[in-house]
Amino acid sequence: MDRRDVLKLGAGFAAALYFARHADVIGEARADDGEPFSFATLVERARQLSLSPYAPPADTIPENYKDLNYDQYRDIRFKREDALWANDNLGFTAEFFSAGYLYATPVQIFTVANGRATELKYRADLFTYGQNVTPPPEGTAPGFSGFRIHTPIDKAYQMDEFAVFQGASYFRAKATGQGYGLSARGLAIDTARPPHDEFPVFRAFWIVRPESGASSVTVFALLDSISVSGAYKFVISARANTVMDVDCTLFPRKTMAHAGIAPLTSMFYFAPSTSYRADEVRNRVHDSDGLAIWNGKGEHIWRPLINSPRVQFSSFVDDAVRGFGLVQRERRGDRYEDFEAHYEQRPSLWVEPRESFGKGSVDLVELPTTTEYFDNIVAYWHPKEPLAAGASYAYKYRLTWCDAPPLRINYATVAQTLVGASLQNAGRRLFNIDFAGTEEFNLCDDSDEFCGDKSRTMELTASAGTIVNATIRRNRVSGGHRVAFEYEPAAGSDEADLRCGLLSDGKPISEVWIYRWTA
Repeated sequence: MDRRDVLKLGAGFAAALYFARHADVIGEARADDGEPFSFATLVERARQLSLSPYAPPADTIPENYKDLNYDQYRDIRFKREDALWANDNLGFTAEFFSAGYLYATPVQIFTVANGRATELKYRADLFTYGQNVTPPPEGTAPGFSGFRIHTPIDKAYQMDEFAVFQGASYFRAKATGQGYGLSARGLAIDTARPPHDEFPVFRAFWIVRPESGASSVTVFALLDSISVSGAYKFVISARANTVMDVDCTLFPRKTMAHAGIAPLTSMFYFAPSTSYRADEVRNRVHDSDGLAIWNGKGEHIWRPLINSPRVQFSSFVDDAVRGFGLVQRERRGDRYEDFEAHYEQRPSLWVEPRESFGKGSVDLVELPTTTEYFDNIVAYWHPKEPLAAGASYAYKYRLTWCDAPPLRINYATVAQTLVGASLQNAGRRLFNIDFAGTEEFNLCDDSDEFCGDKSRTMELTASAGTIVNATIRRNRVSGGHRVAFEYEPAAGSDEADLRCGLLSDGKPISEVWIYRWTA
């Protein structure tokens, strides 16, 4: 994990976790050890917790560990030989992080075996300490701030880190051939709304010992904050994609009008699809370049991300959404020209309800940024009705960390969006939208430079302002078709939503491209 990743993940919040050496050392549960544990007991614990006012976890971190800088913190390294299940040949291991630096909320960690849970205790000798940092002062115990899980995902004989839980209710994963990128969270509350966001924390984790040869590992978590408590179950499997089946039950202490279910957090700095341009040698910098939605009507929506000069809220109202996600669609390394960050290897993350989410909206929040170190993009499911204090709410969904969403693509997709100044009119913006996968549809004859009747080949509208000089033609360089047009903003308008979809024989055959123009 490099500096920019740690800076983005921190944000002043943390969670904590722990690991151990062998069963007799770390106290993994035997048949007669520990307390009985199940998801039902965790749900009841969350319900009971919600009946009392929120009390934050005890602060056990010594002051000098709170003041660590990045280089000092990364010099605290868990001993790999002491990883959970290191000698058990189960196909998975877990290693743990110390609390400190940005991760200032210690949590409890338990292992679960034979249906019983045993707490794992922090010990300073589970870590090595580099030249930049010293062990915690005698008599102190910072505790743990998170953990990472290993399994072979790139090479059959190599245990690769592929999932991390650390910081508030944040967690990340990656699939084969990928590096880390965007994050998920347990819950988002009042995102970018006054007076401030509320960040629930996972205050305790339970890691279940997998059976030998198992293809998945299960993690439970207890979520808590001023407004809500909740119980979470993650069944995590790593194949070509990393898949997490999530069950959660929430118990609001306060009525939450702006709760975000299955929230995703990413970074979009700049690209040719946005008017914002950094003074950079790179052509684009982003962990994700678009929001994809498969709505309840069966439409596939592609919303290119932007870096606006002000906070932007977008809501895609729906009933029984089929899926949504933040996607890194551009996979060509020469489009990024970054040999260190390798943004072309960042995962996409797709959310699929396993039980209907009902009525609500997919909400997208875009915050302005002048740096790649700030996660400025948030997307989540927003229930239509507020989550009421004293009630309970259960959600089941699947998270797939992947190159592209696991969908059957039988429609044309947006390959790229290019935005710039009009060559003819200084007040207009020029848009080029490249669609891929159009060849099998009846759009243009091979001999046509431009398609004929545009009303039969595309729908192109603007919520404000005027579309002019619209054309559609074959893209003889990359394949597919290109839609080009100029947009003239309405007088006094500072934003508009532009919409484009392709038609063949009068029927939709593409994703619906939706773009937020801002002045």
